[in-house]
Amino acid sequence: MKHLRTPYLILIAAVAALAAASCAKERSTDYDTEMLEFAGNYYGAIGNNGEHCYYICLSDKGFSNSGELIPGALYYYFDIFSTAPSDASLITIPTGLYTLGARGTTAAGTFTQENSKFVQTGRYDVPVELVFSEGHLEIDRDDNGRYTFEAELTDVAGMTHRLHYTGPAILTDYSQGTGTYLDLNTDLNIQAIQAMAIDTEIPGLGQDISNVILSMTDMSSDAEGYVIPPGSIINMDCYMVLTEDGRIPEGRYEITENWMTEDFALSPGETIDGYYVGTIAEHYDDGGNAYLGFVNSGFMTVSHTEDSGYSVVFDFSTITGKKVTGRYSGPISIQPAGTPATASRSAADSRLHRPVFNPMTHSHFTVRSEQR
Repeated sequence: MKHLRTPYLILIAAVAALAAASCAKERSTDYDTEMLEFAGNYYGAIGNNGEHCYYICLSDKGFSNSGELIPGALYYYFDIFSTAPSDASLITIPTGLYTLGARGTTAAGTFTQENSKFVQTGRYDVPVELVFSEGHLEIDRDDNGRYTFEAELTDVAGMTHRLHYTGPAILTDYSQGTGTYLDLNTDLNIQAIQAMAIDTEIPGLGQDISNVILSMTDMSSDAEGYVIPPGSIINMDCYMVLTEDGRIPEGRYEITENWMTEDFALSPGETIDGYYVGTIAEHYDDGGNAYLGFVNSGFMTVSHTEDSGYSVVFDFSTITGKKVTGRYSGPISIQPAGTPATASRSAADSRLHRPVFNPMTHSHFTVRSEQR
């Protein structure tokens, strides 16, 4: 009977192999999804070599009315870099094939490893987030402005993804004048009436030192949280050891090149890889022009007031020799990283924001793009 057993085992092995092959074929793609919702922002020429950024999200269920992720939904974020929009008044994503770029690069025709990701929301648990190890995204657009997105991706956990979307792809312009700021050409005296602060919680600083980005403006805000020009904003990139009750300590803060390791320090303003970082002044005139001043010297003093508020006085100079002085008296609530700076904005405005690399100074106050 032994001679009959060998063909029998061969037959069993063949059946098992076919079954395994069939199973593998059925499971060749872990996620194969028809996406129904699109959201996207345009961030202007912020690439390493001036490439233009289009940050988009495709989802099978979209976002809630308040701009939150929906339990049980799938989200695919693509941090796309390409050429400039063909029409600045109606921003559209350039069509073509985009591939996953090398880490740290922003080459045209790629989407970045750092800020492109897959997010799956559980019904009750924290969402799962995975970046990609390889993949491509193909974008097409017909004569009626209707887009088609098709992607094949592999995430860092080894799962494969195939997705398809057909429909409109309307982008919100968040370039906010990137590349269109003029050099600050006048002295500013900012008598601020609003102040916001965020603790970025970045690693790698000196012992117990926190990075707090403090923004102040002399402009009032509309119902959606946008500030109304004309007016100015000062953004101070501050480093300090917070008090035991989580407040900005009293003292004199100086602009220094050793800001990552020193207490009571402010970092100077500069441009790194297309981003505005450090201590920066913004000015908006009543003609829609925007001006930017990079602070390279000066100080800020902080005092606590009897009503648990703050008194802040600053005296800075920019790299072009312009003076930026001013003061603020009132409350300052330090929010944790990731907290929306203006919670009153609409869901469409807050549901999708491109992550940025820290340390990163950006104003907590925003001028509506059509006012620019």
